[in-house]
Amino acid sequence: MNLRLFRSSVALPTVAVVLLAVLASCQKSSGSGQASGDACTDEFRAGQPTSSVSGTRLLCRDQYIALYDPARKVPLVVGEHLETSELGGSEGRTNNFAPDPELPQGERAELADYRNSGYDRGHMAPAADFHGGATEMSQSFYLSNMVPQNPELNRGLWAGLEGATRNCAKTVGGLYILTGPIFEGRERTIGPDRVAVPSSVYKIVVSGNAARAFLVPNRSVPKTSNFSRYETTVDEIQTASGLNFFPQGGVNTQQRGNFCAGSYGG
Repeated sequence: MNLRLFRSSVALPTVAVVLLAVLASCQKSSGSGQASGDACTDEFRAGQPTSSVSGTRLLCRDQYIALYDPARKVPLVVGEHLETSELGGSEGRTNNFAPDPELPQGERAELADYRNSGYDRGHMAPAADFHGGATEMSQSFYLSNMVPQNPELNRGLWAGLEGATRNCAKTVGGLYILTGPIFEGRERTIGPDRVAVPSSVYKIVVSGNAARAFLVPNRSVPKTSNFSRYETTVDEIQTASGLNFFPQGGVNTQQRGNFCAGSYGG
């Protein structure tokens, strides 16, 4: 902006207002693009999780946030603040899987990577959480919100865990949810872009200062409604993932929460 154009005709306070408006416009995230710093971190319970992995990107969506690893081409953690008001929408599931338009080729998974791979495109933030509008439903199908997931797990126990978490959110009036992959042992990949296959997947559910943390191997496991058999502590998942999920503190990471026993089976 050339301020000399304003000097003779605009008072200084007016110029200040214009500048502040321009800066605010530049700093505000679009909701579907990338963000940095504290932008769009309202989906996280206690600040943006930190990772031992370098080169990560923070992808800001309308109703979730992904801390994304362009080397593995999967998210390391996806955060949602799931409120009860978001669970009553009428937007239908689209199945419109797509590469993330905010990421360049070479840093993202493509549809061809999953084709004939033997793995599902496993949502981290599930589509069933996003019936509030077409944009948020569409964003849930970006491949940057996916990991290669065992089909029986994805369609069985994991789908049940997602449903139990929605029921829990209705019970307690809203939750913070963190979901992502764990990579242990020899790392496998799929497709021409070498999308990393996790050894297990986790889901951390936070109500107030308490957290329930579930860690499930990425393989076929018996379908059950007793999810407590896969329960662990947040600290154990932090150690396995190299992430600090709550850098601002205020969440008990050493003890298992006991809320929503009816949803999780214990």
